Amino acid sequence: MTWKQARAEAVELAAELPPLPRPWRIEDLCTALAAQRGRPLLLHELDLAALPFGLWYFDGERDHIISRAGATGYHRDHIVLHEICHMLADHNAAPAAAEGLTDVIAAAMANPHTNSQEELAEAFATVVLKQARKRPPGGDFEQRASAVFGAA
Repeated sequence: MTWKQARAEAVELAAELPPLPRPWRIEDLCTALAAQRGRPLLLHELDLAALPFGLWYFDGERDHIISRAGATGYHRDHIVLHEICHMLADHNAAPAAAEGLTDVIAAAMANPHTNSQEELAEAFATVVLKQARKRPPGGDFEQRASAVFGAA
């Protein structure tokens, strides 16, 4: 999948989101998305060595998005949106029969996302943050470089 293809697919998935909150708060988007999907969406922050930056799983009743403790601002929003993309696209959902977080992480590590799924999730997070008018941290140079390389 090329970046252009991933971005086009990301724009389609982003259209499935409820209206983006103004002012922007990822927690408000998650609340609206949970209401739209008809099931709770819980955000958790954990600091586990085996955990990638983020993880989504469905426990049979609720969606859970885990992000690394310490990730804040733009970085945290990007991680959560990345996982929302995996959720909306139903990428490698962890089995609902998992007994505890250790099983969920083990299932995710045993069944990693494909490069195409990861490219889509990265594009989705970038597209949504751009629609929310959020910019990555950094000065003018970093923002211009981000735009040139397709991340803005």
